[in-house]
Amino acid sequence: MPGSRTGDAEVDRMLERLDGLDERPVVEHVQVVEQVHRDLEAHLAGQDED
Repeated sequence: MPGSRTGDAEVDRMLERLDGLDERPVVEHVQVVEQVHRDLEAHLAGQDED
């Protein structure tokens, strides 16, 4: 997702952790994707409070 921009700097930083995932061992993919997913969920839940 290089160059991908959402308009939300925090979300962009989270998604940047997926960049280069294809170069990492497959066994690491699930852990990285799940952590990004949890972080995005937490961020979005916080948006509901605003």
